[in-house]
Amino acid sequence: MLTKTGRRWLRVIHIVFVAGLLGGLASILIVNGLTNLNTREIFVANYSIYTLFNLVVTLAFFGVVTTGVVYSVFTHWGLTKHWWVIGKWLGTVSLFILVWIWLGPAINGMVALSDIARDSNRVPDVYYDLKGSLALVIWLSLLIMCFLIAITIFRPWGQRTQKYEMKRSMVLVLVSIAIVLGGGLGILGYLDLESYRNMKISSPDLTRISDGMYTGTLTHTGFEYAVAVRVKSHRITGVGMVKNRESKFAQWAEGVLPRIVDHQSPNVDGITGATTTSKVLMKAVETTLEGAIK
Repeated sequence: MLTKTGRRWLRVIHIVFVAGLLGGLASILIVNGLTNLNTREIFVANYSIYTLFNLVVTLAFFGVVTTGVVYSVFTHWGLTKHWWVIGKWLGTVSLFILVWIWLGPAINGMVALSDIARDSNRVPDVYYDLKGSLALVIWLSLLIMCFLIAITIFRPWGQRTQKYEMKRSMVLVLVSIAIVLGGGLGILGYLDLESYRNMKISSPDLTRISDGMYTGTLTHTGFEYAVAVRVKSHRITGVGMVKNRESKFAQWAEGVLPRIVDHQSPNVDGITGATTTSKVLMKAVETTLEGAIK
C-alpha cells in the first residue's frame, strides 16, 4: 500500500496527465476551428494537430491510465470494490475507443489530404468530412473527461457488494504481461516502420534510360506495391499505380507520385500521415528506374 505522501505525489502526477490530456484535446479543437486559411496554412494547422495528438494526447492518455491503475491497486479503493471506480474504467475504455479508433485516423487523414493539397488551391471534399468528425469526437471525448472528473470528485453509487476482489498480485501479473506484450509488439512495429521511413532514396540517372514504360514492384508487410513509370526524352513524364492496397491511407500516399514527376526524382518529401507507404512507393519508383538503366 502507498504511504500518505506516496498517494499525494501519485495524485499530483495523475492530475498533471489529466490536465495534459484535456489541454491537448482542447488545443486540437481550437486549431481545427480555424477558418479562412489557404492550402498551405491548412497544412500547417493540421500538422500542428498531428503533432499535438502524437506528442501530447497519446503520452498524457497512457500516463492517466498508468497512474490510475497504480492508484487503484496500491490503495484501498481497488479495481472493482466501488461502482464509481468501475465507472471510471468504463469511461476510460470508451475514451480509448474514441481517440484511437476514430480521432487518430481522422487526424492522419486530414494531415495527409492537406499535405497533398498544399501546392494546389483546393482541398478535397472528404477533408471537410473528416474535419467535422474530428470536432464531434473531441467534444465527446471532453464530455467523457468531464464525467470521469466528476465521479472522481463526488464518488457516487457507493461500494459494490461482492464476494471476490481480484488480488493485487494477480492484477500486477496481468498488467505486467500486458505491458510486456504490448510494449514488445509496439517496439517491433515501430522499428519496422522506421526502417522504411528512413530508407535512402536515390535519384537514378535519367540520361541512361531510354524512352518507354517501365514497371516495378516492392513488397512491404506482405503486400506487393506495383508502379508504372513513363520516361520520354530522359524525363519522367508520368508515374501511376498498377497495384495498391485497398486502404484510404495507401491511396492518399499516392499523392507522392505527382511530386516525383515535378522533381524528376523519387527522392521527394513523403505524405505526412501516410509516410511509410509514401516511402514504399518512392522506393518502388527508384527500383523501377534503376532496373531501366542501360
